[in-house]
Amino acid sequence: MPSLALFVMFLVIVYQVFMRDVLTKPPTWSDELARYLYIYLVFLGAACISRKQAHIRMDFLPTKLHGRARARLLLVHEVVIIAFLLYAFQSAVVFYDFYRKIPSPAMEMPSGYLVIIVPIACVLMLIHHGNSALGLIRSLRAR
Repeated sequence: MPSLALFVMFLVIVYQVFMRDVLTKPPTWSDELARYLYIYLVFLGAACISRKQAHIRMDFLPTKLHGRARARLLLVHEVVIIAFLLYAFQSAVVFYDFYRKIPSPAMEMPSGYLVIIVPIACVLMLIHHGNSALGLIRSLRAR
């Protein structure tokens, strides 16, 4: 999904540059659409990275710990991330509710289409980190 958005964003930017520099008739909507697609890419990319557990993190302490202590520390880490994502989701819903009625300047579509990606990405990341936390809980119970 992110690769499709990246390709579409690339096409929109090429179209925008061609229209502006070659035909000297820049479209007003292309800059806004490229910006929307970029924001979507950022949040969908964050959700994909959380699924793969590939976010940048400090792992000095977890690599020094083993067994139950390591699993407990990683579980605390996941719980903190889940708490943050729940707060971010709540804030994103309020943000969406405010922006959904405001038209975007160039494309004149509801700005809610832009900000809806934030709660969607929060839900996706909550699912990924929830699954990770459940796996850690299962491993702690098995020991």
